Amino acid sequence: MDIVKMIQEMDTVCMSATKVPGLRGKAMVDVERLASLAKLMLDSLPADLQEAQEILKQKESILNQTQLEVNRIKDIAEKEVVSLRAAAEQKQRDLVDDSEIMRVAEAKAEEVNQQSISEGKKIVEEAQKRSYRIVDEAEMASSVRRDGADQYARETLFDLEERLAGLLGQVRKGIDSLGIEAGTTVQNGNSASVTS
Repeated sequence: MDIVKMIQEMDTVCMSATKVPGLRGKAMVDVERLASLAKLMLDSLPADLQEAQEILKQKESILNQTQLEVNRIKDIAEKEVVSLRAAAEQKQRDLVDDSEIMRVAEAKAEEVNQQSISEGKKIVEEAQKRSYRIVDEAEMASSVRRDGADQYARETLFDLEERLAGLLGQVRKGIDSLGIEAGTTVQNGNSASVTS
């Protein structure tokens, strides 16, 4: 039974209470049923707290996955840089025979080398930006869900407290009313025996 149904059940218990004649709006309630509902409500609260803890675990998992993704992208970028550099060096060795071709090859190799370094840096930067964005989104989602769970638990507890306070007030008024009537009856009986 979820918390909303339990609160509705408490309302039902209150509405089905037996009115006590002469006590202006006072009623007798099934205290055992009310206590049972209160216990069920308390037992159901840890589920919401458990959900908040689960959100925090998911955040850790997302952060770990992000780090793995960053490492993977970085490894790919480094392998591409090594591959491009090796290709440039091989091309340079192939053109060593002719000095003019060698100068062109060296210039081209340097260009390719610089281009591969630049592309490698861009890939690493993009991977870092992406990982930061994923981490930020995960933290924001986690914070929103945690805040929502906290707000729901807080509202539920406040509502429960208010309802229980109202019911407790009714029970105390009923007890107080019964105590005053019992005292009046005893005093009337004593005064009757004294006047006789």
